[in-house]
Amino acid sequence: MEKQLQSWRRDIGAEEGSTMEAEAWTSKGAATRARIIDAAAALLYERGIDQVGLNDIRKATSTSHGQVFHYFPGGRAQLLQAVVERQTRQALSDQQPPLGELDTWESWLAWKDRLLAIHTERGAIGGCPLGSLTAQLAEEDPEARRLIDAGFHEWTGYLARGLSRMREHGHLLPDADPTALAENILTIVQGGFVLMQASRSIRRLSDALDLALRVLAAAMPPA
Repeated sequence: MEKQLQSWRRDIGAEEGSTMEAEAWTSKGAATRARIIDAAAALLYERGIDQVGLNDIRKATSTSHGQVFHYFPGGRAQLLQAVVERQTRQALSDQQPPLGELDTWESWLAWKDRLLAIHTERGAIGGCPLGSLTAQLAEEDPEARRLIDAGFHEWTGYLARGLSRMREHGHLLPDADPTALAENILTIVQGGFVLMQASRSIRRLSDALDLALRVLAAAMPPA
């Protein structure tokens, strides 16, 4: 992995000292920039950073070396940070609409079904769009690690807000801590993603979601 990271630094980072300021992109330019980010994200998600080089991204997007520098004057770091932000959006959008409506037991069941449907369709490949970047980037790029952590914080916030509404409506025990419960649920689910990615079995994610829901049920008042 370190060898590939060094390659990315040589290929993209050579012009990190550029003084080019971010411009207001034309619609065509914005689409090209988004295409580069999407391709980089997809390749990293499917193969891992040690199997992806700049040439792979250029080939996938039919762009030149100069175009990559044009849209990412900050170099490799700027592109990788854009990938993290893109994958955060992907991870959260994968869970909508249930993620924004987690204030009843039924809505949590719908959330589970949504996650399983998405990752069954993907063949249990790649793991969590956000979590899969942690092992690849967190120890190598401090800003990428910060963005990944911020993404998990945003995800936790969705869960905690739903749990807070449940507590307000009497669907959660009065002494339950929505934030702590949300963190526990997300931790369990991320473990399921890792095992699913390793085994290529959706059952591992399903089992983790069932466990997360049992943790939630334990914090609910008796029926």
